[in-house]
Amino acid sequence: MPHNPNRAHSQSVLSKMRAVIPNRILSIDESLRIAELQAAHLLALQGIDEGPVPEEIITELPKMRVEFVDVPLSGACYWDGAAWVIEINKTESWNRQRFVIAHEFKHIIDHGYTDRLYPPAECSHHVDHAELVADYFAGCVLVPTVLLKRAWRHGIQRRPDLAEYFRVSERTVETRLTQVGLIDRAPRCLNRHHQRSRALRGLATIDHHGEQGAMR
Repeated sequence: MPHNPNRAHSQSVLSKMRAVIPNRILSIDESLRIAELQAAHLLALQGIDEGPVPEEIITELPKMRVEFVDVPLSGACYWDGAAWVIEINKTESWNRQRFVIAHEFKHIIDHGYTDRLYPPAECSHHVDHAELVADYFAGCVLVPTVLLKRAWRHGIQRRPDLAEYFRVSERTVETRLTQVGLIDRAPRCLNRHHQRSRALRGLATIDHHGEQGAMR
């Protein structure tokens, strides 16, 4: 998994991620497609072409700091005046922490653009949709479609084996398998506002820490 932490600087990475966002109000389906495109850009910028995807493609960016703390949430993020800080619950599993790091990085990318990505008129539950899209982004980063399909073709098809290979939870693997069309599964107990978007069906089963990262 080639990775050079100096290859892409934090500001250039963030600017490239944000440049993908159109200058208009987006539907939820469009916001999901943008998240997938941003994940692909991040992997390309960092030269990732095999798994597992290292969390260092995020944590080693300049002006990016990760702190493992004793907090009631899985994670949060904020700008402290000098750097972006991602706070991670130190008691959770490492696979879970990796997922939350990618999830919170999506909130950092979205900072200043949430009105376009999750407009109140489009999203009756603005925060919930922002969280679901961040989960989708994290899944796309840690379990990229191309790498997942490659592993599947090479015979790595059991959920525990895929989870070990990508260093994520089995639930994340199951969700990604469904999203890329390698398995079929009915969505689980989605509430009404999740059912309004076809693209959101299945996303609610991703590991989800339930509160938006704090942007201060």
